[in-house]
Amino acid sequence: MIRLFFGAIMVIGAVLPAFGQTPSAYPLLKDGPSSEHYMLENIGDYTPANITYSPHGNFFVVETDRFVKIDASGRKVFSLKRGAEVNLLPFSHYVATPKGIYDLSNPRPKLKPYEQVVNGDKDRTLTVESFHEIYTQAYTDADIVIYDEPNFEEGIDKYRAYMWIKGGWVLFYLSDRAITIDSDYEMGVTVKEYPAKFNRLVLLRDVQTKTYSADNGDLAGDNPRLMALLPERKMRYPARGKLKTLQFRKERVDETYRGVPVVFTGMAEYRLRIGGEDLFFREIAVKALRQKLQTQLHWYVVPAPYQSKTQVGFLEFRPISNLSSEGSGGVYVLRRK
Repeated sequence: MIRLFFGAIMVIGAVLPAFGQTPSAYPLLKDGPSSEHYMLENIGDYTPANITYSPHGNFFVVETDRFVKIDASGRKVFSLKRGAEVNLLPFSHYVATPKGIYDLSNPRPKLKPYEQVVNGDKDRTLTVESFHEIYTQAYTDADIVIYDEPNFEEGIDKYRAYMWIKGGWVLFYLSDRAITIDSDYEMGVTVKEYPAKFNRLVLLRDVQTKTYSADNGDLAGDNPRLMALLPERKMRYPARGKLKTLQFRKERVDETYRGVPVVFTGMAEYRLRIGGEDLFFREIAVKALRQKLQTQLHWYVVPAPYQSKTQVGFLEFRPISNLSSEGSGGVYVLRRK
């Protein structure tokens, strides 16, 4: 983040002399940088993205303004618009809706309606004894169990369990009087007596900035407590390709302190080297006095055990304001042409 200076005067639009510099010939990210065999393709507009990989299914799930499935070759195979009642269950490839579940591991994901809803009454709940009896049997029969927060849009203030039982989905509303529910906004919902059953997806990582591909800053790497809980902390992420800043030109003063320029924006030029080839592009970056250049770029790769299964990587551009973007904010997948 840009440091704030007490008493600073904002100077919007103050342009610095060009000093004979010529405009870059490199394309903006939104214009599709490419090399002989590789290309960067936009797959989501700008919102902080959540990007996960399925080791079991060898595909990616990208959550921005949409839920997007990307296959191991980097091609988009499914897209679903986000909504207040459409929710990607944490660290999974299951999208829950009021009517059913989308399983993104399927080649052609379709809505699978719930076959049964249990304990869904708004005003009443099962007794402790009856809940344990019914839930224990359902849990034993289920091949998949995944938990989620209450969906206040539907007006039922109960935690939820989604169960795949004998070829169909059952939505089970939980009784927090009967079992111990631990809810963590970033890590999801856990039930000690009945652990979840599903193939967990893993986060990618930017090796240079040491951040994970999460849309929440705490989960991305800013919160030591969460980092201690992440299984990814024990995984090795070898650098695959390298993103390098070639040059930065101060073109605009965005903030001054007592008449002295302290924050600049300007065009930076980058090189993404991958597989012996170079992709060049340009984007606006921010430079505050006595601070490192803020490129607002992240280059994410999968952990070591899976780099032999997919060559795909993701480049995310997170502009911090409309003054630091040329309209390229979003997520880009690097794939072979």
